[in-house]
Amino acid sequence: MKIIAWTYIAALVGVTLAHFNWQAAFGNPFDIFRAAALCVAGMLARLAYPQSPSFTCLLMIGSVLALSVSHLLANGNFGSTLDIIVGMTSGLWGIMIGSMLSKLLTSASKRPV
Repeated sequence: MKIIAWTYIAALVGVTLAHFNWQAAFGNPFDIFRAAALCVAGMLARLAYPQSPSFTCLLMIGSVLALSVSHLLANGNFGSTLDIIVGMTSGLWGIMIGSMLSKLLTSASKRPV
């Protein structure tokens, strides 16, 4: 699961660096795709590291900052503070969803058959 989480985060940064015109700015109606991608990244990170929520939060902070820097390198603009706030919020939602899924998976595995 750790490999999947790290690969997904690296792919997000790679897509942002590439000029595929897939980057969504948070000022347009298509910003939900980037927010959903960061939510999935937070969920995968939480599922990969269920015993360390602080590391998961730091990983998402670093991921959002890496995406902001890669956006700067790819497009020449850094984006707004709102982009970072929405990115952090999306990552936190993903961490919360991942935490709930992790608890569901562990409780399902402890049930007697």
